[in-house]
Amino acid sequence: MIVNAEPLGLEKKYGTDIELITMGWEDISPAVASAGRAADIGFASYTEYLTKYEKLNDGSSDPVLFIFPLYAFKGGAFVTFDPNMPRLDREAISQPGSPAVRQVLSGRLGAQKASVYEMMLHDLATRQGMDPTKLRIIDTPLDQGFLAAENGDLDIAEAGLTQLTEAGRRGGRLVFNMEDLGFADITGFIVKKSVYDSRRKDVENVIRMWFDSVDYVYRDIDTNSAVSLAYLNKNASTRYTLAEYKAALSQEYLPQSVAQAKSTFVVTDAPFSATRIGTSVNRYLVRMGVIKTPTPLPLFSDVD
Repeated sequence: MIVNAEPLGLEKKYGTDIELITMGWEDISPAVASAGRAADIGFASYTEYLTKYEKLNDGSSDPVLFIFPLYAFKGGAFVTFDPNMPRLDREAISQPGSPAVRQVLSGRLGAQKASVYEMMLHDLATRQGMDPTKLRIIDTPLDQGFLAAENGDLDIAEAGLTQLTEAGRRGGRLVFNMEDLGFADITGFIVKKSVYDSRRKDVENVIRMWFDSVDYVYRDIDTNSAVSLAYLNKNASTRYTLAEYKAALSQEYLPQSVAQAKSTFVVTDAPFSATRIGTSVNRYLVRMGVIKTPTPLPLFSDVD
């Protein structure tokens, strides 16, 4: 979305110049945290931020802050290439002692350790009265887990938008997703405290640019997705047709303004309350011994 900022003239509108740097998702947080500041501001998963906060800021007097939630990915899922693996819908998941759920959870499960995907598996097991620590969860990154499932080494594997798209192309299919469980993974901007303190106006302008870009695309997705698609087809591992891009967007909730974002994520009774999600994530992380004490929940920017 943010690649639309330049052609829309948003830098001139807000008086803030931006330089977009393309890098792997796993490299963004370290780049923002680095002393050399390879990036001033970057995207990050809220769940991942809470998980890695202590390590990310170890020994630093200038912590990385999660300053504002931007959108929620509600399409995180597990896929399979096994024709005998059942599809778990909300009805099956809500059924105590569901044979279908137990069949899925008895398999070899690919999920990255301490990720939202592992949390989904633990939640599903708990609902069924199963001990989550007894599940056969193999710690695998998204891309490796997908290939392992395709090769038959895993029965199900975690999947993001890229993996969901590829699974459909290669004969795989969905087993269950975040919406089936009532989960969502928030993504927002992170920045070093010193950068936020010294360049707060610029940082808040970047937040505004993001929502202006989203609003522009959503006003006419068929016409206004051209710049985003061109960027993806040049840089992403998966090339998207317009139809596939629209299908990918359907797996996310993207507010079109700062006000919408606040009502979606920030207020106490928000549909994807960052406070509620953060509290649940902290509880899981402490219980699993990933962190010793709960990560302080962020105070978001009051940008308007």
